[in-house]
Amino acid sequence: MATAVLRRLEREAVRAGAGSVVLETGTAQPDAIRFYEREGYTAIPLFGAYAGSTNSVCFGRRLDAVPEVSAAD
Repeated sequence: MATAVLRRLEREAVRAGAGSVVLETGTAQPDAIRFYEREGYTAIPLFGAYAGSTNSVCFGRRLDAVPEVSAAD
């Protein structure tokens, strides 16, 4: 279910004209870190309110690799 939700969010971002997605999770969330890495996200520098945090990990993904949106979406 998590993958389906993530893909839907990515497709909505594509529809809105975004070229990439960035996100933050906590260092105490190893399952989330593995999930995002498995889904094609790569670690990026901490940004915004997370800059300098020792408890945050930020990820990003280009949206040009997101599957096409179907009419059912």
